Amino acid sequence: MSKRNTFIIYLLFFSVILWFKSDIVCFANEPVIVVIDPGHGGENLGAQYEKYTEKELNMIVAKYMKEELEKYENIIVYLTHTDDVDMSLKDRAEFAKEKNADFLFCLHFNASVHQNLFGTEVWIPSKGELYAKGYQFAEIQMQQMQDLGLYSRGIKTKLNDNGQDYYGILRQCSKLDVPSVLIEHCHLDHDMDKPFYQKGDAQLMELGKRDATAAAKYFGLKSDELNIDYSNYEKVPVIAPDGIVKPDKTEPEISQIEMLSLDNSTGEITVKMNAFDNDSYILYYMYSFDGGKTYSDLQKWPRPVWNQSFPDHTFKVTVPFDQEIDFVACAYNGFDVWKESNHIQIDAISSPQNEESIPTAKVIYEEISYEPLNDYEISGFFDSEKNLLLLAVSIISMIIIIILCVMVSMIIKLQKSNKQMKKK
Repeated sequence: MSKRNTFIIYLLFFSVILWFKSDIVCFANEPVIVVIDPGHGGENLGAQYEKYTEKELNMIVAKYMKEELEKYENIIVYLTHTDDVDMSLKDRAEFAKEKNADFLFCLHFNASVHQNLFGTEVWIPSKGELYAKGYQFAEIQMQQMQDLGLYSRGIKTKLNDNGQDYYGILRQCSKLDVPSVLIEHCHLDHDMDKPFYQKGDAQLMELGKRDATAAAKYFGLKSDELNIDYSNYEKVPVIAPDGIVKPDKTEPEISQIEMLSLDNSTGEITVKMNAFDNDSYILYYMYSFDGGKTYSDLQKWPRPVWNQSFPDHTFKVTVPFDQEIDFVACAYNGFDVWKESNHIQIDAISSPQNEESIPTAKVIYEEISYEPLNDYEISGFFDSEKNLLLLAVSIISMIIIIILCVMVSMIIKLQKSNKQMKKK
């Protein structure tokens, strides 16, 4: 083989290697682009409770989330707005599209009409790949909030009368094919959630850091500054649905109670409640002494993970003395649709002699031990889009190298054959 042919072969070989390496490097160095949207702003105050205004809290958490995310490598972070201004939902979505965002995170705090709901939740788009990406991130976000101590209300979709996403930011982002979620950190107007935001700036910083951690895990980022590497973080695999994922508007299938014991000296009863919802999970329960005319506050239903609830729960309640009791309970599912149980009639319990006061009804939680349930199968390497792309590039490169080697081999054989023919 001539020196010229040898040079050509080496040149082709190293060209392929350089192309392969440069392609990987370019892909690996391609930055993740994140847009954080502080909900509300300007004249749109959001929820207001006592001295707290939602738009102000949203901005504080958003800035802390941005600050924390920028400690990671290979990421660019934007805020849709940094000042207290009015900004339409369409403009926020278009801002993310213009930045070629890989994700938009819309940050909020919650409040309920009757000030009876508590917990954290994530709203996601209802269709296709945007649903799958939203759900996959929300799983990580939900774990971050639960680790902080917040009660999980779940990962949900909500539709308007036209069958589209109810929340405008999700609807507008979906039109532009921008992955998005709406995070409701907690309820401003409930005692169960107040400890997570009312004790000062440090708590809002913690929320922002946990939002950032969820995003970092989702994108597989690493940070030398934080000494953290999530590049091998395994996300829960989520299959994109064929149609629209609708919220569960049906009541739980089962809501039943049984009185296990009654202590006449104290008025304490032990109640076993069975509750089940096939389409979602049991979220809360509440009880009544007067047949459902008035109810207790909502109580936590035991759940090992956010979307799996125990089928039964035993609790103790102290009932009032000197009155007939018509005891009934209600089970709430993950979408706040409730079902009333059967009724238990309890004859009036005479108050103890010299009793100065009637006992106040309250729930006493029993200690519940359980192992976290996990029905998910993690497929590891093949769950990462980057890893799949790298694998495809590797295979294509190897095919090209093999083809070149075959071509070179044929050229060499042809040259040898021509030399032999000339000798003859």
